[in-house]
Amino acid sequence: MQLKLRIRRQQGNKSWYESFSVPYEEGMTFLSALQKVKETQDETLTFRHFCRAGICGTCAIYINGFPKLACKEQVLPYLLDGEEVLIEPLKNFKVIKDLVVDHEVIPKKMKELSLWISENKKNINIDPEISKSIESSADCILCGACHSYCPQVLEEDYAGPLLFAKFYRFSLDPRESKKQLRKLQALSGRLYHCLSCNKCNNVCPKEVEPATLIRRLMLMDVDST
Repeated sequence: MQLKLRIRRQQGNKSWYESFSVPYEEGMTFLSALQKVKETQDETLTFRHFCRAGICGTCAIYINGFPKLACKEQVLPYLLDGEEVLIEPLKNFKVIKDLVVDHEVIPKKMKELSLWISENKKNINIDPEISKSIESSADCILCGACHSYCPQVLEEDYAGPLLFAKFYRFSLDPRESKKQLRKLQALSGRLYHCLSCNKCNNVCPKEVEPATLIRRLMLMDVDST
């Protein structure tokens, strides 16, 4: 069986689509398919990957208009449809080349907001219920799938589901000494401009459910500490 791929290519300001066909191998993922294209048909095809275990997020791409982790997504269901599969880079990010986008905007914004646990010299134990509440937001792998699929991020000052999930986590984490700041940061990121469309929930490969966390964040008292 042959897997048919239609891949969006880009170099500089020029973009186009190319079709490829690769022989199916048992257990093949889209990352494996892309590697096969690069190895046997076009060595200039450019895409990003690292761990191949679905935990680094670097291989996120669009597959038939839906963001997926290439290393996790199996090709067999698409192959059985018999149709050509459309492969594109993540949307809402600047394309560097082919399927590679500029992911650096995410860690850059996190650095600007100091999105890590602020120093707290107390030895704090986390209540199991609190730990459970922040567990999903802590699972975020920064793949950018939610950001790429969110229609509201076109608003320049909108923080986006990924950052809001982080704000939620730090607003609850008892080790965080600047909880109120996190809530204020969420508000300045246009928290209430969320469309509640749940698109970010639908595409997150780690089931973080950013839209759910955004709604919880909206209910928090900004004046509480």
